[in-house]
Amino acid sequence: MVIGRARVRAGLTIEQLSERSGVSRQTILNLGSGKYHGDLKTWLKLSRALGVGLDELLAPVWEPRE
Repeated sequence: MVIGRARVRAGLTIEQLSERSGVSRQTILNLGSGKYHGDLKTWLKLSRALGVGLDELLAPVWEPRE
């Protein structure tokens, strides 16, 4: 769960990340659990709010499954 690790490193709760990014709490939870893959706009908002590169957040989402 890259979002969770990045959020903890940034010292944010899910609620704080939601407020900072403008992405709903439920969407953040769904992205973190893999229930939803999101769109580029959502990932950009999270990337900026967390202060991490978009590539870091998206790498696990787009890696092929074996």
